[in-house]
Amino acid sequence: MKKFFYRATENDTLFSIAQKFNIPVTLLVKLNNLKTEVESGDLLYIEKEDCLLYNVKPFDTASSLALKFNTTEQKILSDNGVDYLFYGLIIKI
Repeated sequence: MKKFFYRATENDTLFSIAQKFNIPVTLLVKLNNLKTEVESGDLLYIEKEDCLLYNVKPFDTASSLALKFNTTEQKILSDNGVDYLFYGLIIKI
């Protein structure tokens, strides 16, 4: 697992930072106990696991991905800190 800090720049958003490091937005929020959007100069803690990351596509469900990746719906949802999946969400498998 890679662990490091990142200082937000003027145009950064939670989504853009998550995309930059290929991590779920929910993980970024959780690791940094964020309640609002990031501001320029904020120092963020990043953890990037050595695991498969998957970008949720239209019509993907926790059930269909559980079958595809030989895991369970509950594990996918709980590992990513979400109650449901939506298009564009990057999740770890």
